[in-house]
Amino acid sequence: MNIENFQGTSEEGDFQSALLEATNKALEALSNGTSDQRIAWKIIETSGSKGGFLGENVITVTIEAQIN
Repeated sequence: MNIENFQGTSEEGDFQSALLEATNKALEALSNGTSDQRIAWKIIETSGSKGGFLGENVITVTIEAQIN
């Protein structure tokens, strides 16, 4: 099976939003036009930045996913 990496980012520091973006990207890329496709995924990295004059609060979640 083909395993690929996908990233999701939230500019508001919302982990769930970043994870949802990453899994949605994976599902779209791996679905092959099937309406009932499932993927298996796992988190391989979480990173971010916070602070500064602009009050930055960014989180990025990287997953690896494959068709399940």
